Amino acid sequence: MEMQISIAWALGLALAVTRAAGIVAFCSFVPRSIPRPGRNAFAIAVGLLIAQPVVNVEMSSADLVVAAFTNLLLGAILGWFLGLLASMFQVAGAVIDLTSGVSLGSVFDPDSGNTPGPFSRFYTLSAQTLIIVMGGLTALIQVAWVSTKAVALDGHLGRLAALGQTATSSVDDMFRRGVELALPVASVLFVSELAFGLLSRLAPQINMFLIALPVKTLMAMSMLGTACIVFPRYADNAIHGGITTVSRLLGG
Repeated sequence: MEMQISIAWALGLALAVTRAAGIVAFCSFVPRSIPRPGRNAFAIAVGLLIAQPVVNVEMSSADLVVAAFTNLLLGAILGWFLGLLASMFQVAGAVIDLTSGVSLGSVFDPDSGNTPGPFSRFYTLSAQTLIIVMGGLTALIQVAWVSTKAVALDGHLGRLAALGQTATSSVDDMFRRGVELALPVASVLFVSELAFGLLSRLAPQINMFLIALPVKTLMAMSMLGTACIVFPRYADNAIHGGITTVSRLLGG
């Protein structure tokens, strides 16, 4: 019994998995806290879903290398822009860590490769959970599928819009929304800082450092329940904003 293998489908599958691997590796919708075998399996599954036969089956080895690099680069660009707005939760957590003074209790975060504070870690984990539950992985698969219609697996990157302007506006939007997300807690901590400063002037014999730090930490933790109310709306905005940015890059 002989099995026929289509060269066009084999090349298309290899290039599709390469593009999907770039998207999964650079998109924050797929957190790095997931084990590497799981992320690799998800990339292969996405590649199988978007695979299609290539038109030019007689490409040389050099053309195949260029096509693989093109798909990897395109996947990295789309994945980065798709998950960029989700980083606003990490920005919000970093702002609260800074204003509350609890950054010393940080642990290593595999998503960012550094040691964020507890509030930043809480915001990041909450965002990852909400985005996955609200269909972030489905949006990633849809973006990968639509990208094959805009730029073929053996095509070129000529149809992408200007990356510089899009990246500048997206990063600006990410930081702005991150600060907005942190405002409910940061504003309370700022008012408490003013109150402790006024109290230190009225009663200079009181050690404000020993009193202010635990009180600010308690206030920040008590305000988290109020801040969590807006998490779903911001997670939904992160998904839709990423899809809008990627659609603009691919020419609508």
